[in-house]
This record gives sequence, C-alpha cells and structure tokens, in this order.
Amino acid sequence: MNDNGYVNWSDVKETWYNQYTNYGEASLNVIRHLFEPEKFFAEESTTVNMPIFTGKDPITQERVFLIHSLVCAQLQQMLALVTNRRGLPDPVMPSFQRQNYIELSPCNIDNPQAYKKMEKEVAKMNKGRDRLRVAKEELKLAHALIEAKQYVFVSLDIEAYEEDHSILLEIGWSIYDSKTDLYMDQHYINSSYRHLVNGKYVDNQKLRFQFGTSVWCTLKQALEELRKDLDWAVERDGGFVLVGHGLDSDIKYLATQKFKWPGRRGGDVDNVRISAAVAILNTDTMYGASIGNPTNPPSLGTTLSKVGIDAWCLHNAGNDAHYTLLLFMTLINSTRATHGSG
Repeated sequence: MNDNGYVNWSDVKETWYNQYTNYGEASLNVIRHLFEPEKFFAEESTTVNMPIFTGKDPITQERVFLIHSLVCAQLQQMLALVTNRRGLPDPVMPSFQRQNYIELSPCNIDNPQAYKKMEKEVAKMNKGRDRLRVAKEELKLAHALIEAKQYVFVSLDIEAYEEDHSILLEIGWSIYDSKTDLYMDQHYINSSYRHLVNGKYVDNQKLRFQFGTSVWCTLKQALEELRKDLDWAVERDGGFVLVGHGLDSDIKYLATQKFKWPGRRGGDVDNVRISAAVAILNTDTMYGASIGNPTNPPSLGTTLSKVGIDAWCLHNAGNDAHYTLLLFMTLINSTRATHGSG
C-alpha cells in the first residue's frame, strides 16, 4: 500500500463508502454507522483500542490520521461479517499510491471524545500549515516584484487617538521607487486635533518624525496628498505595491474616512482589494514566512529588534512607515537565497 505500511484512515473509509453507494441508502448508512466515532471508539466496541496514528504527507505536508495496512486488513474482515449478513459483497482491500508518511505519532484514543479532540488538534496543525504556505507565497511575490523593478512600493502607517480610534492623529507613508532606487518619506499631522495626544496606552511621538519635516494640515488635505502620490504611481506604472505591518488596521482606518483608492481602469474605488494595487504585502506575514511560523506575529518594534534594526520614536506614523519599508527590504535581502523567485 505504501512504503512504511500506513494508509490514510479517511481514504480507507471513503473507499468502502464508495463501494457500497450503489447498494442503496440503507446499506450505505449501515456502513457509515460502523465508522462513526461514537460507535467506533465506544468503550464496549471491539475497535476502541485500534492503533491509530497521525502522520504528515511528505508532498502536501498535510497531517492525517493513519492506520497500518495490517489493521486495515482486520477491519476488512470485520466489515465483511456485516456485509455478508446483508447479502452484500465482501469489502475490497483499499489500494493507494505508495506513500511514505513522515513524523508518525501514536494517538491514545479510548473514547469518542478523545478522537474528536485529536481531530481538532490535527485541523489546527493543518490550518497552521495553510497559513505558512500562504505566507511563503506572499514572500515569494514580494521578491518577484522587487526584482521586476517596475513599481513604486508605498509603506503606509496611521496613528489613531488611543481613547477614540475613529480620530486619526497622523498618517505617514514611505515610498520606494524600484525603477530609480530612490526613497521618499512623508508625515502629516491632523491639525484639527492638535490638542489630542497619546501617552496613556501608546507612546506619544507625534512631534518626533526622524526622516524629514512633519506637515500640519487637515486629515482631508493629508489624504489628498496620499492620493496624489498613488495617482502618480498608477499613471507612470499602471499600479503600485502597498506595504504595511498589520496593514489591515490601517486600511480600515482609511475606510472610515471614505478614502478613495485609484482604480485599475481609472476612477475611484472604495475597496483597496479591487484598486490599482498590484499587491498588498504585510511585513508581519513576510517575517512569519522567514522563520517558518506565521502564527501570532510580533509587533513592528519587536520584529525590527529580531532582525537587528535599531529603531527610534516608533508610534510616529512617519517613522513607522519608514521602518516598515526598511523591514520589508531587510526581509527581502535576508531571504533571497531561500524564498527568491529565481
């Protein structure tokens, strides 16, 4: 059946379900009932202590339940007793492509609840595998876009008032023009809320922009300037790349202000996902891909420290945008050999 004698438990059951599908719903339900966890792993059942393992498919990296081929043969004999009483043919011995499952781990399942608990653990592990796959794809896309030298990368950050997140105090963005290899930083402070400062829950760094001169203006004026830079990138290149750390929150902040993104075919759109943004790249996701664990990504400050970047006056929107772009480029350079598109 496979190189180490183990077969996918779900595939075994599915083989027998498919075999008896054409013998009527009643016959099929009898077969299904035999393998329901409440019956199969019941304390009084003969199958409760069946040796069952979890293992990883070496190709897909999916973790699955496994049984040994010898156990499969025993189950085939057990099932034959049931099918013969109903005048049905003997169950076929499942046949699968040879597969050498890895990272085998025995399961201690002596009741239905233990099986359901293990099912949730396996599902959680597979969810983590899927998240890592998506994170690696995002990192690979980032490499491809940098190497293409076709677009402007716009790193965005917004600072909201800690007592009321509907009030936006600052917006900053940093631009990397991959065609010219030039950088630019922008920082705007909302003059309408000059009297409001953070400091209770988040550091107050509003006046400590390190990479240029802060501009005091209304939020409307600041968003108009952001839109001008995006329009310039779209007019020249046909699109732009949006970068951020925990970018979803910044995108939501802009949505509350009814910010209009440049559309792919001109005009305005409300949703950045259908805008002229050719990609939306999160440095927290990229960092997770680089360490092989995208779960619970660290904050911007912690991530900067982990990759060896000294940062000053974080929680200033302009500084955060600058350091996010620096983190982005650092991750590109440090993972070029393992995650590059070449």
